[in-house]
Amino acid sequence: MVIVRASGYLFDHEIKYPQWELPAAKLQHLISDLGVGGVILLGGSAMELALRSQQLQSWAKIPLLVAADIEEGVGQRFSSATWFPPPMALSAVAQKNLELALLYAEQMGAIIAQEALAVGINWVLAPVVDVNNNPDNPVINIRAFGETPEIVSQLTAAFIQGAKNHPVLTVAKHFPGHGDTAVDSHLELPIIPHAEERLAEVELVPFVSAIAQSVDAVMSAHLLIPAWDEHLPATLSHQILTQQLRHKLGFAGLIVTDALVMGAITNRYGAEETAVLAVEAGVDILLMPVDAEATIQAICNAVTSGRIPPERIRASVERIWQAKGKVFGRWGDGEMGRWGDGEMGRWGDGEMGRGGDGEMGRARAGDSRARGARGGP
Repeated sequence: MVIVRASGYLFDHEIKYPQWELPAAKLQHLISDLGVGGVILLGGSAMELALRSQQLQSWAKIPLLVAADIEEGVGQRFSSATWFPPPMALSAVAQKNLELALLYAEQMGAIIAQEALAVGINWVLAPVVDVNNNPDNPVINIRAFGETPEIVSQLTAAFIQGAKNHPVLTVAKHFPGHGDTAVDSHLELPIIPHAEERLAEVELVPFVSAIAQSVDAVMSAHLLIPAWDEHLPATLSHQILTQQLRHKLGFAGLIVTDALVMGAITNRYGAEETAVLAVEAGVDILLMPVDAEATIQAICNAVTSGRIPPERIRASVERIWQAKGKVFGRWGDGEMGRWGDGEMGRWGDGEMGRGGDGEMGRARAGDSRARGARGGP
């Protein structure tokens, strides 16, 4: 249930962001010993990344989700691969020739998926389905596919369709819509003041379309939306993620947070409480927590105390399992399937699981010494 940030470079001395990217020994400990279930990569060349992804997978007992924020192509983050123009360029094409723009969007999704797989990435953190209708938006802007819900819906649906032909995961972000803000959620908490009717007419339309296209995941936004929840941002709101996204929109895939190191969250709630609130809200995957080990411990403590029911964890594990089955193909039907019939059957029933060296199982049983040796599949 935890995905950590890692450098795409092979060697520690090449790490560019040491406050976020861990040295190899610590990263291996999180993956091998604590069972962190995935990484998000940045930096390095495409060739180096292919080796790096193999190295990371070799440390894992269960295959990792390997993600990258490659909205404009693998070359956006890793040299020597294709780097497309920003998605807003497709909106400009659509104004003159919608059919051509849709073709380009589908090809873009397919090429990004193919190149991602070639270097070991199995989770493309795209497309952005926000409707960028605020010219003062400092964080979405040209990352969006347009300024109207109709164009954004059509282009992002085509992108997802192109990627779907390959065994990678996609994600629609940032729910329930980050387009009409003038505040950068990396720094502060934006507020979306619109009524529920307006949200349904504009912000939610592309998400409905993406869900109809069977997008694999939806990423939450660090936004306050008083029409739905006056107190908690979307990432931490049960009303927004469970009531609106799961129940009202009928989304059955993965819910993943935006990066939990972002100021909109960490400046207000603290790293450990943020993780617990997010899981309570309905999140399946915690992306880039400030401290992965403390996050795992906080979730284990919440299970031990009864604050988070084991069934809540099990539901997320099952969704993660299904996603990994998709991207790992025969492994998911063979070894993963057999592991699932055995160990997975006990997750949430006292062995949570031997996928966790017994730690989460002891947490459920009330063992106050539970250390959360494994935080996810």
